[in-house]
Amino acid sequence: MTIKRREFLAAVPVALASATVIARQGDSDQSLRSFLQPHVLQRETLDRFLDSKAQVWAKFDPELGYLLRNAFVRDGVDGCHTLARYQDSGQRQQVNFPDQPCRINSYGDSFTQGHQVSDGETWQEILSAHFCEPIRNFGVGGFGVYQAYRRLLRNEATDASGKYILFNIWGDDHLRSVYAWRWLAFPDNVLESMSGTMFHANPWVHARLDDHGELVERDSLCPTEASLYQLCDLDFLVRTFQEDEIAHLLFAQRTGACLSLEVLERVAAKCQRTLPDLTTPDSIKAGATQLLHAYAVRVGIAVMDRLHEYCKRNEKELMVLLSYPVGAVWHACNRSPTDDPDNTDWHPQYFKDHLVAKGIRLVDSLPAHVAEYDTFKLTAKEYVDRYYIGHYTPRGNHFFAYAVKDAIRDWLTPAPPSYQNNGEPLIRFQGYLPG
Repeated sequence: MTIKRREFLAAVPVALASATVIARQGDSDQSLRSFLQPHVLQRETLDRFLDSKAQVWAKFDPELGYLLRNAFVRDGVDGCHTLARYQDSGQRQQVNFPDQPCRINSYGDSFTQGHQVSDGETWQEILSAHFCEPIRNFGVGGFGVYQAYRRLLRNEATDASGKYILFNIWGDDHLRSVYAWRWLAFPDNVLESMSGTMFHANPWVHARLDDHGELVERDSLCPTEASLYQLCDLDFLVRTFQEDEIAHLLFAQRTGACLSLEVLERVAAKCQRTLPDLTTPDSIKAGATQLLHAYAVRVGIAVMDRLHEYCKRNEKELMVLLSYPVGAVWHACNRSPTDDPDNTDWHPQYFKDHLVAKGIRLVDSLPAHVAEYDTFKLTAKEYVDRYYIGHYTPRGNHFFAYAVKDAIRDWLTPAPPSYQNNGEPLIRFQGYLPG
């Protein structure tokens, strides 16, 4: 049950009256202004982003914020360049069986897209080569659960629709769903590097919870190219985010102070959580992090429910794949205690239990990593370095492909061509080779 404000104030009057809550409205406004100041965009950043001829990573999309452009970036394993090309639909370039009918589409963020590997080195292409049938890749780096869901709805209404849907959820994808402008979640020291060639975190469609804890879908704050330039105006940012509950959580998480206790109480109520300890700057940072993650996972559950219903209505089959940041795999292999503040449970058990209870097929890749690690004589650090350079290396994508391979093979009806055995000759070529 949520702690009422008067009860909380009675419990910790001194702390709330001083360090933890910015009491006066003027002080609160100035504190928010100072927090937002480093995030004000430069017009040059937007000019480059909106230039159709510029050599930048992303391009503007009025609904999803951005989609991806062709890129040849020196960000790969051993310092190599990686080649990523995209078709007019936004789908990543198909390497295997592009001339064959396709029944499988995949959606998600950069771990679906295959950031930091070249065309042909993604887990979809590895599976495609093994299955002898194509798998389309509609992953977009930076997307959250909700944005990938909206990408799916748009694409599945086209000729590129598929019967089988692979929906990959990684690390903080739940958090990204609730950001009106993900740029605010970037620490100050990241903003400069993200303002150049790789700029992409402009406003997009996002999701929130209403006072009853139900999903609310919201449009982009800046749905036109011209409106993006409002992000260069600090006064606009202050007006826009003054009452935004997620901005309040990000402020508390970063600064260790509360702009408004009432806003945090409201967030806790929507999450069906007790208001955490807010008596010190450290406890405020930790409490805001807990509330933000709980809120975001609750949104993720609601999005999955809508996706599940959409698939049932449209006679599609859904499978959710869970992937993880390098730190999560390291902690799992290292058997780090669950109360370690650095050991984030990105996909809490209650989220996984909800999917299973709904009848949504689920494949969690973390146990496969731990099981393989246990067969090696390596440290946890040496193990994760085999597979990660931020994102998966080609070797990491190969691991993930085979971690989910059996579940996908058994899910498909009929089985993938490479697994069909209907009494044909040992060697057959029809449909695959000329002549």
